[in-house]
Amino acid sequence: MKEEQLLAYLKANCFGRKKSQTRGQLQRTLGLSKDQLTNMVHRMRCKGLPIAGGPLGYFYAQNAGELHATIRWLEKMVRTLLKSIDGLVKAMESFGPMDDGGGGDGS
Repeated sequence: MKEEQLLAYLKANCFGRKKSQTRGQLQRTLGLSKDQLTNMVHRMRCKGLPIAGGPLGYFYAQNAGELHATIRWLEKMVRTLLKSIDGLVKAMESFGPMDDGGGGDGS
């Protein structure tokens, strides 16, 4: 499925937050994998298309307020991920010098 088809589907069937569809619903309806759907939504957003989302799923934004809520939700996800990264960086300190994990130089 191409992005144009996903866009047309969202505009026709998921216009506004009240008509959100979960990732699972969209995957089943459109025959997409989780990664395919996630990547398509990402690319569409990067192009400036108003694909909104939140805990209830994805939808085509009806207004700026819905986009703002999506932006805030994404920012919260980023903050949560950064906290996880900080914790893992602290955990690395207990392992000593970093190993490249590639088996070294064979010595």
